[in-house]
Amino acid sequence: MRFRVKEALTNLLSLTNSIDFFWRRLPNGVYVFNYHRIGKTIDCKFDHAIFSCSTEAFDNHIKILKESFQIINTIELTRLIEQKQIMNNRYALITFDDGYEDNYTNAFPILKKHNVPAIFYVATDFVDSNHIPWWDEIAFLIRQSAGQEYQLIGTNQVYNLAPENINQTIQRIMSAAKQLTTHTIDEVLQDVRMQCFKAHESLHNNQVKLFMTWKQVKQLADQGMEIGSHTISHRILSQLDKQEQSKEIIESKLIIEQQIEKNVNSIAYPVGRYFCYNQASFELSIQAGYQIAFNNEPGRHQDISNPYDINRFCVAHSNFNRVKFECCFTS
Repeated sequence: MRFRVKEALTNLLSLTNSIDFFWRRLPNGVYVFNYHRIGKTIDCKFDHAIFSCSTEAFDNHIKILKESFQIINTIELTRLIEQKQIMNNRYALITFDDGYEDNYTNAFPILKKHNVPAIFYVATDFVDSNHIPWWDEIAFLIRQSAGQEYQLIGTNQVYNLAPENINQTIQRIMSAAKQLTTHTIDEVLQDVRMQCFKAHESLHNNQVKLFMTWKQVKQLADQGMEIGSHTISHRILSQLDKQEQSKEIIESKLIIEQQIEKNVNSIAYPVGRYFCYNQASFELSIQAGYQIAFNNEPGRHQDISNPYDINRFCVAHSNFNRVKFECCFTS
């Protein structure tokens, strides 16, 4: 319901050109834009919601961002925070989570064309592998089980997997699974595998390559892009004990630095909602030597009191007016 209201308001403001009036008057500060996959969902059997926008739309996004902000990287942001200068201008950072191969094939050429820097957050277990992350596997298994029913582990909630609503149902299941306090996301995945066993068999009969290679990641770093940590396995940090968090946060930094032969300045918490990380995440990020860390909650920053809890606007639509709405009406 909240999404539909926001969508209706965005469309209304766009039709009257009011959205551009507010956009031109955005206050100074730091705006971080987070992308995931770049491309089209057609024929994709995995999680459609992980696609931020089409390649053509991304080109347009970058043009608008370059016209509207001074685009910086995390090293420059660290200096601005230390010098208390983030109100001197409108600054933007462009980030990517997960390390999908289309970041390299689709997004990177556009960033180079416009001479714009970006930060790519990779989960080290995914790089150079045929790994299918838990959200993509859950989406695949649910999608291939259309017509059945699914009951989320630890709850009484039963979902009707009607084919005509399958994408919306997948997102409802995913959202509920991320917020479980009784079961980890690994346990959810195992349960989905058992309930959708036929789909699970078909998945592992196919070789799938979704993520970048280390060679591609290093090329990004060598050509002016920044590489950050998205942990090792992309598990939800708040569901882990401190020892497990330590491994995810500290070792991922060391692995990336060894591969790209450059320092890793920042980390982005997996999933990144407020319930997905905690005080231990801050402490371990400091211990690991990261200078800043990002969540995935919307919000601009006119002051940054905690550099290990920086908000990002998650881009989830090709229409840039959706992004403008978030920036203009989210404090």
